[in-house]
Amino acid sequence: MTAAGIVRLSDRDLHADVWPANGGRLAAFFSLHGEDRFDWMVSAPDADIDSGASGSWGSFPLVPFSNRIRDARFEWDGEIHRIEATEKGAPNAIHGHGRSLSWTIDQVTAQSIDMSYDYMPGDWPFAYRAEQHIVLADGALSLEMRLVNRGDRSMPAGLGHHPYFPWRGGPVVEAGFEDYWPAVDGVLPDGPVTLPPEFDFSAGIPLPRGLDNGFSGWDGRLSIVWPGDGATLTMCGSAELGHMILFSPPQRNFFCAEPVSHAIDAVNLAARGIGKTGLRRLEPGATMTAQIRFAPSS
Repeated sequence: MTAAGIVRLSDRDLHADVWPANGGRLAAFFSLHGEDRFDWMVSAPDADIDSGASGSWGSFPLVPFSNRIRDARFEWDGEIHRIEATEKGAPNAIHGHGRSLSWTIDQVTAQSIDMSYDYMPGDWPFAYRAEQHIVLADGALSLEMRLVNRGDRSMPAGLGHHPYFPWRGGPVVEAGFEDYWPAVDGVLPDGPVTLPPEFDFSAGIPLPRGLDNGFSGWDGRLSIVWPGDGATLTMCGSAELGHMILFSPPQRNFFCAEPVSHAIDAVNLAARGIGKTGLRRLEPGATMTAQIRFAPSS
């Protein structure tokens, strides 16, 4: 463990740095062959490691909801809840709590780490426990997430991860989706539409710049190819993760492909009767799980 509290997992030439105290996030995922290093995710810069800051790097957990909740407000079982608006420059709540809390290390080995935190009702009015089990073995990085309702009433629930991948001149992305969730109000959708041809990634196409949109009906497999490097990263998600958010901001050195369980603003859209949101009702004592696997090849 480093002075910053970063735990390095290693499997031969493959390495992953996990930072429990900084949102339980991955700080790096890379291959090292002698002095040649290849980053499969954007690595945390030294300045952020020294200061303990967060940024556009690694991958952070999305729990107990992913992406945005419009105006940081939602209705659940007839009660209106107003939570903290956490999106910079906007009135929305974004990405849940996991990324901003310190996770407790429950167990660690050379190739795995278990970490968790317990949340008591605050601005989010539901008690829950979040857990991550991260393993680096057999040439792949595997994550299992668990969300346990620790309260006495049902809660809206969601899981996911938010990885940042290097742009490197432009990746080719291959994935199977059924529906597209276009933004109709800033970056917030109003519901799904049939997948447009320009976003049919099934045969692999260069990732367009300027995306910040959701896709549903994900078949659980997405491959990223960096043609100039002859490198491929395959991401697989469990059935619980039926949605994908693609984020490719212009003129940035990264893009994101976020496997998630529900659509952006799912809790409000579902309340309006919009289908295919993926929103989960988690009953007291129940557990929601999701798995993600990153397998590199070059």
